[in-house]
Amino acid sequence: MSNRIKAVREALKLSQREFGEKLGVSRDVISNLEYDRVQPKELQLRHICDLYGVNETWLKTGDGEMFDHTPPCNKKLEEALEIFQALRPEFQDYALEQIRMLVELQNK
Repeated sequence: MSNRIKAVREALKLSQREFGEKLGVSRDVISNLEYDRVQPKELQLRHICDLYGVNETWLKTGDGEMFDHTPPCNKKLEEALEIFQALRPEFQDYALEQIRMLVELQNK
């Protein structure tokens, strides 16, 4: 199961720290799970499945698809695209400028 937890994290393009923060645990906990040093608790498994849309059967056994549906990060992108496409061109320009400024602020 440890390799599947790592596969989920990598599919979502998250670091161990980012993956753990969203689950409310440290990077060390994720590292220990991925390297099979500790067995995940049932509650942790359910939280991974609920938070990231992971197929619980796949996580536990490897059977089926990794995700029950589109991963959450892709859902946000899809929602953003739908909203953006609904805007008039002048508002699209404004929205793009705001996004650029947010990225610049984040990178400081």
